[in-house]
Amino acid sequence: MPIENFGTPQIVTDSKISFDDFKDIVLEDYKTAVISRQISLLGRKEVLTGKAKFGVFGDGKELPQIA
Repeated sequence: MPIENFGTPQIVTDSKISFDDFKDIVLEDYKTAVISRQISLLGRKEVLTGKAKFGVFGDGKELPQIA
């Protein structure tokens, strides 16, 4: 996926898509969930080690937000 399209939702107008297109969409969603989780863990680490004063996290909500 090109970097300039990152974060833009894909709209499928046809009710049938190819397996490769479906696979690409699922992998993009998975990548988004993994990145979100890693950022959340990094923020929590910063708070727990005292480098940051506070943090607001939504742990465990990555998958429902994507779906």
